[in-house]
Parts: sequence; C-alpha cells; structure tokens
Amino acid sequence: MNNGIFSKNCITDFPAVTYPTQASMITGTYTGDYKKEFCHGVPLMDWLDRDKIPPSLRSYAAKDMQIYKINEDLGNNCRTILEMVGEGNTTSITQFINRGTKYFYPERRTKLALFYLLLYYSQNTKKTMVRVNSLVVQKLLETFKNPKKFFNNKEPPIASLLWFVSSDILLHLFGSDSWIYKLNLLHIDKVIGLLINELDKLGYLSDTVIAITSDHGNYKADRLGNLQSFLNRNKLIQYHPRKKKRGNFDLAKYDGVGFFYFKGTNNSDKKYQWSPPTLMDLESYGPNKINLLNQLFKIDASQLMFYRGDNNTSKEGIIYLKKRCKENNQILTSIIEYQGTGFDYKTRYIPNDEENDMFNYFNDTTACQLLDNKFHTTQEWLMATYHLDYPMLPDLIPRHFKNPRSADIILSNDGSIVYNIHHGKQTGKNISNHDLGLKRCMNVPLIIGGSLEIPSKELTYCKITDIVPTLLKLLGKNPHKSVVGSSLV
Repeated sequence: MNNGIFSKNCITDFPAVTYPTQASMITGTYTGDYKKEFCHGVPLMDWLDRDKIPPSLRSYAAKDMQIYKINEDLGNNCRTILEMVGEGNTTSITQFINRGTKYFYPERRTKLALFYLLLYYSQNTKKTMVRVNSLVVQKLLETFKNPKKFFNNKEPPIASLLWFVSSDILLHLFGSDSWIYKLNLLHIDKVIGLLINELDKLGYLSDTVIAITSDHGNYKADRLGNLQSFLNRNKLIQYHPRKKKRGNFDLAKYDGVGFFYFKGTNNSDKKYQWSPPTLMDLESYGPNKINLLNQLFKIDASQLMFYRGDNNTSKEGIIYLKKRCKENNQILTSIIEYQGTGFDYKTRYIPNDEENDMFNYFNDTTACQLLDNKFHTTQEWLMATYHLDYPMLPDLIPRHFKNPRSADIILSNDGSIVYNIHHGKQTGKNISNHDLGLKRCMNVPLIIGGSLEIPSKELTYCKITDIVPTLLKLLGKNPHKSVVGSSLV
C-alpha cells in the first residue's frame, strides 16, 4: 500500500449487495437500461424477470445454482476487464462474473457444488476458511507455474480475478466485530503475502499490478424481523411461477432494504404477463386496494422509499423519494431527475426545502453547493458526498431504476431490523448485513500495489468503477466505451 495507490474512501454501488457491486467493479460501469445504453444488466442478487411469461425468479445465491447465468445477464453493452485486456491468457478463481476467462475454478458444476458444501456445511469453520483462502491463491499460482496445463500456450495469465468469499460468509454468520471474522482477514492478508512472494520468486512481480478492494461494508441490526402478518393483513401474496395461484407481488430481497415487484394493469395482453405498474396502480393495489406508497411505511423500522415516475425512459425521468421522520412520523418528499446516457448522464436532486432533504446534504458546506437545481455529473456527486452518510445516491439510484429488471419500489429501513427474505422466503437468522445505502455499507478500501512502476499516492476519494480503467491504463490498454470510471494514474 505504501508503495502504490490507495484510498480509504472508495465508494461502491447501490444497493451494496454482493453481485451487483461486483458487476460494477469488474466491468467499470454501473447498471442501467442494458438493452439501449452502455451499462451492465445486473440489478440485484435476486430479481424478477418480466421478459418471461410467466415471469421467472432469478437468484444468484449458491443453493439456487443460477450463478452461471450472471455473465449472460450482464448484457452485450458492457465488457468485463477480462474481455477488455484483449489477447492473452486470463483466469478467474471463484469469481463467477468472468466473461472472457480462459480458465475458471471451479471448472465443473459438480466441483462447484462440493466447493459450496465445503463452505457452508463444514464442522470446523476456522479450518475451512483457511483451506478456502489458501485454495484461491494456490490455484492462481498454478497457472503461473505451469500455464501449459491450463492454456494453449506457455504464457502466464495477463489478467486474473480472485474472490476471497470467506469474509462475506463469516460477516453474515458472526458479524464484523467477531474474532473469527478479524482472524480471517488476517489470514487473507497472509495468503496475499504468499502470492506476492511466489510471484517475486517466479520473476513476475515487477510486471504485476495487484488491486485489493471489497464490494461492500457492513452493519449489525438489533434483531430479526418478520413480515408475514403485514403481508397477510394487506393480502399481498408472494408470487411463485409454478403455483396455480401465482401471487400478486414478488419481494425479491429484503434484508435492511426491500425490493418489491408488482403487477401493473396496463399492457397485460397475456394472462401471466407482468407489466410494470403505474403510480395509479401503486396507489390502489391488490384486493384491498391499498396505497402501497403509504402502507409500506407501516413495516417496522421503514425510513426511506424510492420509486420511478410513469413516463421515464433511458434518457430522462424522475425518481420519487419519501422519508419517514422517527420523531413525528411525518412523511417528507423530494425527487431526483436524470438525463442522458453514458458520459452525458447527469442528475439533479431537488428537495422541496431544507426540511425535506432526504440525505442531509444541506448541512454540509460541499454537498449543499450541488443543490442548485442544476444537473451534475457522477464525479461531482462523488467529490461532494463521499464523506457523508448517503454517498453518491442522487447518481446511483436512478441508474438502478433505469434497468428494466429493477424493482418497482425500494424500501430502506434504519438498520435496526433485518428480514433476510429472498423471493418471499426467510433464509436465515443472521443479523449482520450490508445492503443499506449508508457510508458504512458503501465505503470500502482500495489498494493498488505490486510493481514499483505504480505511482505512490493516497487518494482522498474514488469510486469502484475507477479500478478497471486504472488497471487497463497500467497495461497500456483502452477501456470499452461503456466504462464510466476514470483512471487513477
């Protein structure tokens, strides 16, 4: 770190959920209307695919084994860094967002199943994590020591992706303040040291750049919540594509942030087609004709709500924001407007007044300057808000809603409760998570070291999409036109 580039304030994506943030990290772009603009198409860990009739439920969780579809879900209007490096051997070790790789571990689905059995059902968590961390580095080093075994030539990989999945698993199981979580981070540091030493012995270190970062931060809730009585009372029935009574909504994911999909009444020519709902649909939904925009705030600990306008396109639109005040239950409102695509994309955040400022930007001398009723770039939002509780959200939230796979309503709570719901089912009792749009979930470290040719400097702030163009710059390669990040060199 001391000999390279590093930052303590690298802002990741919203929502701060594993695979969407990793998709942004590995492609150098954010999500959006992947059919019409240059961006990636992965909105969430779990989402509803409206293009299918009836809709299908996508889940990248290990037990669902749909993770292999994620490279297809990225869409054709972006590239992974492995695709952008051009000619040369590439590897991906346990990282499933790996389009363009020449060698991937685990190589087969059966080996993948065994890999996850090792992770989730071991009798000795400590020993298991040590084995998994070591395996990641050992597999990469094999491709350097004996490349002919993995590739069609004797050249070592020009680019490699490694994912130390153990830290995420232990975070959820034990929390970031647990001794086993901290011990595991020290072990990851140790095996990275072994990687560096071995690359040095093999004569590759002077030509190698190593970027180390995380996809999200974390928080710990006070308790586990339950939504069933709320859903029953309002006659909201979880959708299931194979049941005769298919349900009328999909709660794709709700830990501290809930992602709700609803069936619209317009353009539903086919019996099981789910068109996006209008605002009128949301204000009178289901057999009870409930106003979802008000009723969802009755879920315990609900604080922020986001939803799109009726006439939004990939080039312009409105995102509505609501916030419930703890003190008096008053509902505050504001909007975010967006325009343009790619490098022309800009947003403006318009609170009605200081009292209706969802993100408390008025109280900061830098951020308040962007509340000028003008449209601002991604870099301007980063510079003005990286240090605040809601970094870059005026830029990132509209990107999510531009994706046709996005939820219809996003409901964020205050972090005191987690629900652990994936497509309507509660999947565990852990209270440590990372999905909130707050600094503690969206601020991650970034270290770029290795070769002594890397300039030595500390950056006050940067963003997760800056990693790809930086590494490509050091390789002497040009990024794909979808990349919105900037080189840090």
